[in-house]
Amino acid sequence: MALMFYTLRDYTYPAVEKPFFNDKKIFAFFALGIVIGMLLFAFESWGQTISSTETLLALIVGFAVMEELLKLVVLNYPKFQRKIDTAFYGLAFGLGISATFTFATIYSSALSLESVKAEDMVAFSLLGIQLVLLHGSTTALIGIGVARGNLKAYFSEALLFHLGYNVLMIPFFMFEIVTPPFNLIGLAAASAVVIYAYVKVHRTSLPALVSDAKRLAKKAEPVRRT
Repeated sequence: MALMFYTLRDYTYPAVEKPFFNDKKIFAFFALGIVIGMLLFAFESWGQTISSTETLLALIVGFAVMEELLKLVVLNYPKFQRKIDTAFYGLAFGLGISATFTFATIYSSALSLESVKAEDMVAFSLLGIQLVLLHGSTTALIGIGVARGNLKAYFSEALLFHLGYNVLMIPFFMFEIVTPPFNLIGLAAASAVVIYAYVKVHRTSLPALVSDAKRLAKKAEPVRRT
């Protein structure tokens, strides 16, 4: 929620006179994300129990595609198409997903350990930050695509970020194909992917959407007669 406030504060009162989104809808999408996050965790936990190193590629691709398609189905509802506020609702939806998905993932991982060491705490903290940035950025990108009416490009971008993250994290940590300390390379690279994705959304994608919307609104204004 802190990250959501930090990202959205420039697009609502008092930063702007007319907010770009409705506060009630923001928290409604955040709440929906909380529910979806638990459902995704339950399904993927079951999928991991029947997976193996032989099915690693299917796991990497399948989870990423399933998650991003689910986000697309929710955000691409006709009522939200080609509306600028959909991008902001997408961000809230993704952060809601990450809230429960991250907590459940870390909690279940900690339960599997006989004792939690300092390095485990650091790894869990990094994993939590990664998942929040991943779901926040990818869902916001899909929301921007729905708002712009350009689903193919933005969905593909979101999926590529997700696939890149999975490729770096699942083999290095879930199946421990790469042993310590070399697995830290995957952790660092995965962190770089999601940090870049979120910074891009916050500093480039959302501001560009707002700028284009203002420009189009200005063009649509009737010309005053002198």
